[in-house]
Amino acid sequence: MIPVENIYYLLCYAWDKLAQKDLVPAGTTGQKDIYTLLLTVLLKELPRLSHQGYHTDYQPQRREIQGIKGKLLLTPSLKNQSFLKGYAHCSYHHLTNDTLPNRVLRSTLVRVLQVKNLPADIYKGLVKALHKMPAFSPITLDAQVFQQALAMCHRKSHYLFVLHICALLHSQSMLTENGKALIFKDFERDERKMALLFEAFVRNFYKIELPHVRVFRENLHWQMKGEALNYLPTMQTDISLQWSSGRKVIIDTKFYSQTLSLYYKTEKIYSENLYQLFAYLKNQKNPQAEGILLYPTIMQSLALQYQYEGHQIGVRTLNLAQPWYKIHADLLEIVSIFE
Repeated sequence: MIPVENIYYLLCYAWDKLAQKDLVPAGTTGQKDIYTLLLTVLLKELPRLSHQGYHTDYQPQRREIQGIKGKLLLTPSLKNQSFLKGYAHCSYHHLTNDTLPNRVLRSTLVRVLQVKNLPADIYKGLVKALHKMPAFSPITLDAQVFQQALAMCHRKSHYLFVLHICALLHSQSMLTENGKALIFKDFERDERKMALLFEAFVRNFYKIELPHVRVFRENLHWQMKGEALNYLPTMQTDISLQWSSGRKVIIDTKFYSQTLSLYYKTEKIYSENLYQLFAYLKNQKNPQAEGILLYPTIMQSLALQYQYEGHQIGVRTLNLAQPWYKIHADLLEIVSIFE
């Protein structure tokens, strides 16, 4: 089982919010519930949002007002005889804090309060936070709403971190069978979510820890000739690392409950993973590019090395159950042999 604090560190790197990793409260080592940890951090961040000032934005208003403001709407003003009363129908922009990010934040807290068996201190903290928060308009939460809210706060790192937590809490909660309460899904057992998290974590880790290296997702083009090339599938690397010296490493991350497949009771690398890495190496322009298949693990350790037509190919595992400083060191060591 991956320690809760390590999942939290992965999330901080994946969300590109490394500064927030120090918000992990004392005494979380060995804690079993990532959601309790996230809620604890969320409650720690909310006073900061209030202190710095809630998100504000100009929103369009159309109403009858005394005098004239913004753009005069002549037709409704004449129709309602507003001028005779000293009023006019106007269209203008009004600065407000009842914005989408704030509505999402409050609606998330209201929803989380429906979670079954919340720790008492977390429940009390959420109730207290709601009482202190302005009465932002409620909103129905879904993936698109969170996407829009995050886009609106792309320059406000403290808001982005809080909204990322809210989005995860929402996506990983579901109604109980009787429909009367919410429960959180087992995040670590959701292979699709963990695969996306692991990929984003590794990519952002190298962006932060190797500032002299270009780290990016790379769109590759099939080195084929013929008609109707548009039928060829899209090919995009998980992580490409490009050094100024010209050296290049392509990392393909995978996440499985079992690191290796079984073939007649013999452990093997997943063939489709190796084929995919081969495709990346053979369809990019550097004849000496290296490739790494990287698997997270909590038990099995692999450090395999192969050569193929000038390409160095490594198969490595990263133990996510070990202390964080060892994870940090192992990730740097994995690419250091290619420098």
